[in-house]
Amino acid sequence: MRRVAGRSHGQGKGSDEVCGAGIISLLADQGVSRWLDGAEWQEPNPRRLARLVDDGLITGLALGPEPLTRSLARRARGAWPPRPGTPLSEAAPAAEALLAAEGRRACDVLLPVHERTGGRDGHVTLEAGPVADTATALRLARAVDRPNALVALPAGPEGLAAAADCLAEGIGVDLGPVLSPAHYGRAAGAWLDGLRRAHRAGRDLSAIRAVVSVPLAPVDAAFDERLRLSASEAARMMRGEAALASARLVFHRHEQLLAGPDWRELAALGARPHRVRWTDTTDRAPGPPGTRYVDELVVRGAITTLGPATLEAVAERGNPRGDAVTGRGRAAARVLDSLEILGAPYAPTTRELATRAAAARAARWTALLRVVSAASPAQRG
Repeated sequence: MRRVAGRSHGQGKGSDEVCGAGIISLLADQGVSRWLDGAEWQEPNPRRLARLVDDGLITGLALGPEPLTRSLARRARGAWPPRPGTPLSEAAPAAEALLAAEGRRACDVLLPVHERTGGRDGHVTLEAGPVADTATALRLARAVDRPNALVALPAGPEGLAAAADCLAEGIGVDLGPVLSPAHYGRAAGAWLDGLRRAHRAGRDLSAIRAVVSVPLAPVDAAFDERLRLSASEAARMMRGEAALASARLVFHRHEQLLAGPDWRELAALGARPHRVRWTDTTDRAPGPPGTRYVDELVVRGAITTLGPATLEAVAERGNPRGDAVTGRGRAAARVLDSLEILGAPYAPTTRELATRAAAARAARWTALLRVVSAASPAQRG
């Protein structure tokens, strides 16, 4: 991000840096928050995060185990003699402590954004693990102990139950990946349940925040795998269409929920709506990072999550043209109907995606636990 994040506030308007920042500002004007995808960092970097926040490019952060794994592996590289590894189960507390420490640092960087927006933005979402149950989620939230921290939980049955428990305790959550309107409905049900329980416990609902995370690039990849089995030109033309259609349908379901009686009852009690967060926005097509997942999912109130390379690509050549989601539910449904006819059925493909996501989550935490188990206390620090 040398040309974008490193710009001087005093530069003239003709510079590439100011033009790039202008595109990001256009997203902000259209009601889209920009969160950094910390999974694509080589290692945690609060100073760089602070520069991005100060320049108004980033208003939140998604942080999981990947940058911690890379950082620990780098510190341990070349260490001699190698340290005997401890069992992975015994490494879990140290791994959780590392994530909590990075979470606190990032939350402190983003706290001014959180305060300036009245708690609507400026969050850090932290992936609970390696076991995504209620005890793990509550332990992480209490270890971070910041008002702008969200605990990221998988949107399967165990994660949804843990999310409802966290919300009942007044702890914000990030549920995902959510892969279909039906899946969104289950996540929203857990959110509503948690808020009702929080109200019965006398908690301030206005202080409890949540997001629902909807991936993009993996959805296209999974559907395109099936489409490639067909030699038809129609199947070829439909590649890369699934993610945007699915995301628009999920957002349509979100709008229906917020127009319904269940939400109106909680809103009257002071609750704030959860937000939809687009994730995995790095286009996997060959060539320089594309911006279509960002440009084509502009809608007020949403969050778009950007890896460092995609953030730079958006700042340099993004082309957001206003709301590209509202009112497109029927067209999105037609796309999915066409995919079904061409051999890429929606429900089986999204179920397969959920299985892959669970496996990827387990692999992320296993990788961190392995490097933690082999690292010395000094290397962990």
